[in-house]
Amino acid sequence: MTVLPAQKLSVEEMVASLAAGLMLFLLPNDALNQFESDGVCYSFIFIVTFIIVLMLYTIIKRYEAVGTALMTMSCSWMISVIFRICSGIITKGNEYWPKLSEYNIVSMFLLWVIPFSFVLIMRLLSIGGDSNKKRLSFVRFMALSMYSLLVIYGIVLVFKLIIPAKPQLNSNREMELMIFGRISSCLSPERENGIQYIVWHCIIFAPMAFYLSVLIPRFRVWHAVILGLAIGIGVEAMQYLLNTSTACTDDILMYVIGAILGILIKNAIEILRRILTDGRDMCMLSFEYIPVPKKEKGEPRIVEE
Repeated sequence: MTVLPAQKLSVEEMVASLAAGLMLFLLPNDALNQFESDGVCYSFIFIVTFIIVLMLYTIIKRYEAVGTALMTMSCSWMISVIFRICSGIITKGNEYWPKLSEYNIVSMFLLWVIPFSFVLIMRLLSIGGDSNKKRLSFVRFMALSMYSLLVIYGIVLVFKLIIPAKPQLNSNREMELMIFGRISSCLSPERENGIQYIVWHCIIFAPMAFYLSVLIPRFRVWHAVILGLAIGIGVEAMQYLLNTSTACTDDILMYVIGAILGILIKNAIEILRRILTDGRDMCMLSFEYIPVPKKEKGEPRIVEE
């Protein structure tokens, strides 16, 4: 790994990044206070988040400023979740069980996906003047954004898959072993939200596979399959033991699909970057700083910032 001397954000840049992160954290509640429809709230979050990120990047012009805002947003959400859990236990005691609404989950992922996609596209299309400073700035952004994703993803994984409901230790546990049984029932017209159920379980492991493929350069599709199988079996086993949901083999199959999807997305981005740079940038999504490759004689020189 090649490391350049630290180029930290200035005090003014750090304050602006932290302020942007707090604005992102407060945005979902602000949307709920203004609109009643979840769809309108999501549209409001999308537009305002894009404006915040655009202004932040325009003012500071450094990728890691957006990453700092993402980290601030996710850590603030984690603190608020912990505070709500502690408050619920104190006020309601054994009757309380923490839950995450669909709106909480979708809004938090929107607040992560929009800034990440914005910087990713900016970096993907940054061909001319691709300096070492830009590369290092993007590496720092990748680290901050991936850590913020882990915070959000970990909370969602625990409260929506492992303990989606209060454990019923004294009631009968349920298990569905027939392959494609639940998928078939979800595709039937009589099942409400069946397609939503399938989509949710097919994408829930995509962020984890995407993160690991960035963290581990040699992470391959067969690793994603093993990951989906291993963690999927573990999740369904926890649901069965705690009796918080019905353990199902189809869920494991959909987890594997999600894990494969995550690494395919990462590989597709890398391939597109190689095409746009004529093979000069072989590994854009990485935690390692890779300097600009030297040009052969007779080729135009890359101008450093």
